[in-house]
Amino acid sequence: MIETQNWTPEMVAEFKRRRRGRNWLLLGVLGGFCLVIYAIACVKLYQTGGMW
Repeated sequence: MIETQNWTPEMVAEFKRRRRGRNWLLLGVLGGFCLVIYAIACVKLYQTGGMW
């Protein structure tokens, strides 16, 4: 756990801003990964004739 007792309000705000930015980046990476997996599955199903 990060000790924030000696942090100034500006330091706490900066920490929260950076953490929020990392969370949005992680969301984008995970979403992109899901789209890649979905696209690969669709292509493979389409090629084998099992999609429609």
